[in-house]
Amino acid sequence: MKAKDQIPKKEFGDFQTPFELSNIMMDILKEINIKPNIIIEPTCGLGAILMDAYNNFNPQKAIGIEINSKYCNILFEKLKTNNNISIINNDIFISLKNIENEVNQNDTCLFIGNPPWVTNSELGSLNSQNIPVKTNLKNLRGIDAVTGKSNFDIAEYIILKLIEAFRPHKAIYAFLCKTSVARNILKYCWNQEIYYKESYIFPIDAKKYFNASVDACYFIVDASEKNIKKDCKVYESVEKRIYKYDIGIYNNVMVCNTNNFNTHNYLGKSDYNWRNGIKHDCSKVMEFDIIGSKIINGYGENVEIEEELVYPLLKSSDIANGKIEIRKKILITQRYIGEKTDYIKNKYPKTWQYLNDHIYDFEKRKSSIYKNKPVFSIFSIGNYSFYPFKIAISSLYKKINFKMLYPIMEKPVMVDDTCNFLSCNTESEADILYSLLTSHDVELFLNSLIFWDSKRPITTQILNSIDLGKVADNNGLYKNYTTLTKYNNLINNESSAQMALF
Repeated sequence: MKAKDQIPKKEFGDFQTPFELSNIMMDILKEINIKPNIIIEPTCGLGAILMDAYNNFNPQKAIGIEINSKYCNILFEKLKTNNNISIINNDIFISLKNIENEVNQNDTCLFIGNPPWVTNSELGSLNSQNIPVKTNLKNLRGIDAVTGKSNFDIAEYIILKLIEAFRPHKAIYAFLCKTSVARNILKYCWNQEIYYKESYIFPIDAKKYFNASVDACYFIVDASEKNIKKDCKVYESVEKRIYKYDIGIYNNVMVCNTNNFNTHNYLGKSDYNWRNGIKHDCSKVMEFDIIGSKIINGYGENVEIEEELVYPLLKSSDIANGKIEIRKKILITQRYIGEKTDYIKNKYPKTWQYLNDHIYDFEKRKSSIYKNKPVFSIFSIGNYSFYPFKIAISSLYKKINFKMLYPIMEKPVMVDDTCNFLSCNTESEADILYSLLTSHDVELFLNSLIFWDSKRPITTQILNSIDLGKVADNNGLYKNYTTLTKYNNLINNESSAQMALF
C-alpha cells in the first residue's frame, strides 16, 4: 500500500455517496433535461456517482479523478472491460489541465460528484498534503484573513476552479456540498459575471445519508447556455422537489427570499450602529457565576475584587431564550480599545493582583487582535458599551428575538461576543427602537436576508442594513424617531477602530 493510501479518510473529506442518493441525483438531472456527452467526476472515490451517471446518460466518454490509489485499484478492476470510462489516479488540482484537453467547446460536459466537505485549515491541522496551492481566488482583503474569511472549503475551491477553467464551455456542474458553499459559489458567479442558464439548490438530509451534522444540498449550475442570471431556485428537498423561493442579489447583498424581500425592502443604512458584545477569549478569568453574595470564576475560585470594574453579563443563550435574569458578571478592564490597563494597579489593587495571578490565561490567547496591546486587553469595547440601555439579539440562535436590557444597580448590562446590540441614552429612545425592531415588517425583512443554516446567522452587517427610518415612516412613527435619534450622534461618531469582527 502506498503512503497516500494510509492517510486517514478525514484528510480526504471522505463521504462515499450511497446508491439511493446517487439515483436521486440522476433523476433530478433528467427532470431538468440535462443531456451530456462527456461526464467528469473530479473526486470519484469508489465511483458510485460516476458509474450511475454513465449508466443513465450513456455519454461518449466518462472520466473519474481520484487521489486515493486504493480506490483507483478497485475501479481499475471493475472497469477493465469498459474503454469509455477512464480513471486518473491523481490530485484534481494537478489533473485540471489534463481534463481541459479532453473537452472541446462543442461538448456538453457534466461535472458531477461529492467533493471533500473539509476546509483548508482542517487539512492543515492534519498536516495533509492534499491541499490546493494557495491563491487569492476571491481577492480577499487583509482583514478578512485575520477574521477567518480566507479559510475556504475544499469543495468550494474545486467547483470554482472548474467553473473558471470551463467558463466558455457548455458545462453543467452538479455537486453535493455544504449549502454555504453553494451560496458562496453563486455570489462569486454573480460578482464575476459568469453567465449560466439556470441554477438549483435541493437540500439534502446529511445526517440520513452521511451521518454528518451539516446543512448540505445538491447544487446544480446549468451553464450549457450563457444567460445573465443572478438568482437560484431553491426546492424543499432532493426527495420533495417542490419549488419554494429564489435566492438573489440586491445592491451586492445576497437575498435569501426574493419574494419576501421585494414586498418588505428596508435595506439601507441604520442610523444606529450595531456592535458585537465583549470579546476577551479568557472566560475562566473574566466571567463569574453569581452564587449568593459571592462571585466564582471558571476555576471554581471565590473572587474578591473591587466592584467598580465588575458588570452584569448576559450570554447569547440568555438573550435567545428570553431569560433576562442576571446569573453572571464580567470584569471590564478597559473603556476603549488600546487603553492602558496599568491604571488598575494603583486604583484597584485587588483586581490587579487577581489579573496577575492569572496572567498566563491572557498570554496564551491566540487571536492577533491582542497583539501589541496592553496586558489584560479586551475587544469590542467603547463608550457605547456603557450607555444605560441596550437592545440585544443572539447571533447564534436560529430565531429573531430582540430583548431590551435595562441597567442593573445603575450599571449597564454587558453581553458576550456572540451577541449583537445597539446602545441608547434614554429609555424613550430604546422603547421606540424596540417597537420598530419587533414589528412584523422587520421580521419579514430579516427573514428575507438571513440564511439560517449559517454558523452565525444574525450578523452586525445584516442588522446595520435595516433602514429604521423607513420602518418608522411606514408605521407612522417617523417624527418621533427622528427626534430621538439625535441622542445617538456620539455613538455613531466614535472611532472606526471599534469595527465589528463578525
